[in-house]
Amino acid sequence: MCVLLTSACGGGGGSSAQSANGPNAGIGWVNITNPSSAGTYQTDRPTVTLSGQSFTSGSPCSSIPPFQVPAGYQVTWSNGATGGTGSTSVGINCVFVAATHWDVVSLPLAIGGNAIRVEATDGVGNSGTATIVVTRTADTTPPTVTSTVPAAGATGVSTTSAISILFSESLDPNSALSVSAVTVQDSANNNVAGSVSYDYGVTVTFTPAQPLLHGMSYRVTISTSIRDANLNPLAALYQFVFTTL
Repeated sequence: MCVLLTSACGGGGGSSAQSANGPNAGIGWVNITNPSSAGTYQTDRPTVTLSGQSFTSGSPCSSIPPFQVPAGYQVTWSNGATGGTGSTSVGINCVFVAATHWDVVSLPLAIGGNAIRVEATDGVGNSGTATIVVTRTADTTPPTVTSTVPAAGATGVSTTSAISILFSESLDPNSALSVSAVTVQDSANNNVAGSVSYDYGVTVTFTPAQPLLHGMSYRVTISTSIRDANLNPLAALYQFVFTTL
């Protein structure tokens, strides 16, 4: 990880003192601990979550909890590969040492190298930066269905059961929630009315609007409109049959 200290590189100013030493003592330090503290990281995901710590100024831990981030303090990020910029969430940690914890969720990545710069400023002229290079590789592997509930060929299934499909990886939410993602038909090819939900992980669930019929076979079809987070579609229709009590 490349860390620029303002005292060494002239990136900051002011004379504010830190109330207690953090992981790196003094003013003008920033570290990135997630997804890696090594300064480089590789993923095939379209986004990355970053988090870490940065210097504190003033005496944020001298007040009564909840401790407040000093006025004017902010931690921002920029990605040279995409041109994207933004602010992170920040909070004060006063356990053992005083430090500012920051994080940014789902920061967009370009294919290839992404030099992401994180900068902390305290509003009185002090600042520090850290950089991580995140390499995004192209993902061309389609998602697959790994299991279903009920299982394929299951009998004696409750008429009030929801139907869950587990995938090999996270999905594009728009495709997972589309009306064509999962369809259910009885043995006479009548469509079963219901709703589709997605847990934003690996599970899509179809919940029938009404109880299923007793002693009926149902066919579940998972459409190739379902895509993974990198928009690779399911390679082929996936179907399975179960029978209710």
